[in-house]
Amino acid sequence: MVGADAASQPALVLRPSLGVFLGGYVLLVLAVAAWARLLCRRLLTTDPQGALTRFHRIVRMARWMVPAWLLYGLFAGPAWGQLVLAITGTKYQVPGVLLGTLPSLLAWMALWWAEFPADRALREQNILGELFNDLPVHMPPPFVRYALTMLRQQLLPIILPVLLIILVRDVVLLAAGRFIGPGYDELVTLVAALALFPALPEVLRFLFNARPLENSPLRRRLEAICRRTRLRYRDILLWQTEYSIANAAVIGVLPRRRYVLLSDRLIETMTDDQIEAVFAHEAGHIVHHHLLWFVLFFALLMLAAMGPGQILDDWITPRLPDAFREMRQYQTVHDVLSGAAVFVGMALFFGMLSRRFERQADVFAARMMENNWGDLADAADPQSASASLPRRLAYARCLVGPRGAAILASALHRVAVVNNIPLKARDWLHPSIAKRMVYLEDLSADPPRTRDFDRLMSRLYAALVLAIVVCGVLALVAR
Repeated sequence: MVGADAASQPALVLRPSLGVFLGGYVLLVLAVAAWARLLCRRLLTTDPQGALTRFHRIVRMARWMVPAWLLYGLFAGPAWGQLVLAITGTKYQVPGVLLGTLPSLLAWMALWWAEFPADRALREQNILGELFNDLPVHMPPPFVRYALTMLRQQLLPIILPVLLIILVRDVVLLAAGRFIGPGYDELVTLVAALALFPALPEVLRFLFNARPLENSPLRRRLEAICRRTRLRYRDILLWQTEYSIANAAVIGVLPRRRYVLLSDRLIETMTDDQIEAVFAHEAGHIVHHHLLWFVLFFALLMLAAMGPGQILDDWITPRLPDAFREMRQYQTVHDVLSGAAVFVGMALFFGMLSRRFERQADVFAARMMENNWGDLADAADPQSASASLPRRLAYARCLVGPRGAAILASALHRVAVVNNIPLKARDWLHPSIAKRMVYLEDLSADPPRTRDFDRLMSRLYAALVLAIVVCGVLALVAR
């Protein structure tokens, strides 16, 4: 009887904390669902823009809570983390990742159900404006189709590449684990990520259900931008979203695997000038190598953890009280603090970097719409179409003016209206659309400030390179 009681005691300890963990997600989804249904009632009686702004803020906070609560369940609250480890073990990561993140994935999808009534009501409210502006009208999709679209457009593009990298890592360890020494799991994961990196654009192209943009006057205008900027790419794609999203994106770092995507909703709701401005914004991300800089930033995070982070940990650990280091939960506390430090660093610096990149792409697009700087570069050196220095000089001479700023600002405003995004809504990766429009207006009122922005971005890139070198040296010292 004593043995039976001892064996059953862990289950009794785990059950309440596991219920708190899973119940937290249920309460989060129900709270958002209640708010969405309340918003549907208030749209006709209160200021819709103010109600939309508050709802947008609540949804953003709820999405942040999903991964934050998962960290609690895996580390701070021992129930879920212990259960996952007991079922899957620690050698191979795919089973643990799938099971460990399952509650958060289900909660994320449940938030689509919670938001759906408000999303549908807002789309129905926009129909009258679309008819007034002589735009194509599409009835809001039913929930099943809406959820499948969100799954392909939002969730799978994030989790599928990660799962593929972890799967390759597990296969390598399964096939050649005896030849790989302990402590080299991170290196195997890094090599797997580098091996799969060229194929990821094709995976995303499949998930986005993208096909080549048909030959048309619009495509020829977009191709002209690429020729003027000598922008190398594989194709310009129509991003099929069931006419639910007005957006554009660039996928792929390597020119032969690089695609520029324009969504179906964006193309049908914007003028050609506005589409050209949005395309120029995406071209700005490519011209300034923002995807490559993001890769270098994540490399910096890894080097910072292996170098300064490890040195700091080695310095702090011997100075901790012996009683604290001998605590049963010491390793858990250590892992939580280490993970929190990496998460805070990424949240602060990655968000700051992304917002700067968005602003630089805006400046690039406004310059393109204001000045035909590609032709200026060709005229500067007619003997050499590939000379880079004259092109850089021509680009530097071009400033943001009233025409370019006005066209891009009108495109940003249209994106906000079509996607039901509040103009003042802040985002982790993007400045608010209102701030972006105001910044463009300020630059156009004082064009020489454009060069000040160029110098600011040059200093940012130099600081990033310096940080990578310093953290790399410290990582070698720490090893």
